[in-house]
Order: sequence, then structure tokens, then C-alpha cells
Amino acid sequence: MASMKLSEIAGLLGGELQGSADPEITGAAGLADAHSGDLTFVSGKAFLKELKITKASAVIIAPGLECSLPAIRLENPYEGFAIFLERFQAPLDRVFPPGVHETAVVDPTADVSRATSIGPYCVIGADCIVGQGSRLASHVTLGPDVEVGKNCQLYARVAIREKCRIGDRVILHTAVCIGTDGFGFLPGRSGLKKVPQVGIVIIEDDVEIGSGSCVDRATTGQTVVGQGTKLDNLVQVGHNVKVGNHCVISAHCGIGGSTVIGNGVSIGGLVGVSDHVTIGDGARIAGKSGMFKDVPAGATVFGVPAIDVKESFRLFSALRKLPELIRRVRKLEETQLGKDQ
Repeated sequence: MASMKLSEIAGLLGGELQGSADPEITGAAGLADAHSGDLTFVSGKAFLKELKITKASAVIIAPGLECSLPAIRLENPYEGFAIFLERFQAPLDRVFPPGVHETAVVDPTADVSRATSIGPYCVIGADCIVGQGSRLASHVTLGPDVEVGKNCQLYARVAIREKCRIGDRVILHTAVCIGTDGFGFLPGRSGLKKVPQVGIVIIEDDVEIGSGSCVDRATTGQTVVGQGTKLDNLVQVGHNVKVGNHCVISAHCGIGGSTVIGNGVSIGGLVGVSDHVTIGDGARIAGKSGMFKDVPAGATVFGVPAIDVKESFRLFSALRKLPELIRRVRKLEETQLGKDQ
């Protein structure tokens, strides 16, 4: 990035420049990692101690917080920092060189004419459609009859199986698998008989899915990930799951088959959701929780099994007192035994 004056950045972000100094900014970093020339940010009082010792040349800071560095005042410093970071992203043409690479295998019935980039060793199956402006990195595999919308980014080794549909502006990171078979087996005398998985997956517009995540195809019908939803790395979404719009699901979560997740739901890391559970709109599931029953809209739950977060904290507080309680009970029993003798 070419250097910018702090005043130029303030204008870009719509913030208020504090002080008369107007340093040259050449980079961006967190408080602990920043050096001379870097712009950093502080969003709350908890980070003011780190701000005092940072080597950054300037800071984006919330109104009302004290600061000795040249600063830009913004109501949401993190949002402003994120906007500034966009200037450091590698150009898409660098990551996804335009054109169809000579090593790509494209079925004659597939339509990639409007795609911007089909990378090395991609395999595009029969009757696939790749929309205008979409970009595929190396080793992406599209099974037959797959549809990819406009302006999507599919990174290396993404695999999308037959008949699945991807909306517009979808980002699939490295090694994402869409449309793998749902986990369906019938036990019998001769072992486990596989149940055919003949449904599809629909990924709606503006979804982003992290590396190594899998979304299973439906047994029949559709598995759906709703508009604007973001999945972290290593998330497993089971067959026939319906994930609503604008949800956030953190790493290492497993969502059991036929679960319904409402709009605006937040799920922390390492959460396990049993099958056929319904989670209401706006619910929040704390990390490492185990979900075995429905969660009402707007609830915040935690624990295994997950219960209301306030109740769970009371239980954990009581649990910490249990060893002392056991010691006291044993002492009372010993005293009573001595009296009986």
C-alpha cells in the first residue's frame, strides 16, 4: 500500500482527526504488533494499558477514551480499522488469474463463458453453469449440473457435488465440501445399509464458509444455508438442515440432521447440536454447549445439556462449592457416629 496521511485516512473513514500531528501511515497492525508507521485501533477501556506501550504511529479510537497518540475518533473503531484493512488485500486478479487455465478440464456442455477465472486443474462437470465474474482457484471440482452464481470466490480444492446450487457473491475457502452424502444408514442383520441421499444443497447469496467445512446434501429435498450466513472453519452441517439468514457459526461445530436454525443466530465454537432441534431467531449458543432440545427465540444458553446461561452459571457456582459441602457432611456423619457409639 502507498503511504497515506492520517488526515486522508480520517476522510476515508468519516472520522474526526485528533491533534495537529498528521503522520504518514504505511501499514496496519494490532496494538501489540504495531511498529512505527502502523495504524492500530482501540475499541474499549480494557485496551488502554496496551495503548500506552504500543509502537504504532496512530490509532483509531472511540470517543471519550484518552489517548496521547495522533488519533482518528470513530464511534466504531473496529469497523473503521476493517475498512482500512481492505487496502491491504491482494488484488483478486493476483489470487485468481483471469481466463481458463490450459490444464482445466471443462465438459463441453458446461457454461463458463461468463466466469472471470477457471484455475489450474479445475474439473467442471456436465451442464454446470458458472456465473458472471466468478473465480475458481486451482483444483476446484464441480460435479454435473452444479450452478455457481455471480461474483463468487471458490478457493483451492473446493468440491461441489452434483446438482447443488451456489448463490451470488459466495466465498468458499480452501477444501470446503458442498453436497457430500448425508449420514444415513439403516441397521440390519447384515450390517448397515446405506440410505440413498438424493437431495441437494442450496447456498444462498453472500454466504462465506471457512476451510474444511462440509455441508451435507439432503436425503430428499434441500439442505439450505441462508443469505448472509457465515460459517467458520471445520463446521459440519448435516443433511436436511435449514440455517437461517445472517447466522454466525464458529469453528468445530456439528449440526445434526434436520435441525432448523432461525435468522440471526450466533453459535460459539465446539457446539454440538443434536438432530431435529429447532433454534429460534436471534438465539445465542455459548461455546462448548450441547444442544438436545429446542431453544426459544432470543434465548442465551450454555452448558451440557444447554440451559439458560444465568441458570448455568448458578449451577457451576454451586458445583465449585460441592467438595467443601461433601467434607462438611462427612464430618457431621463422623460426629453423629461417635455420638451413637
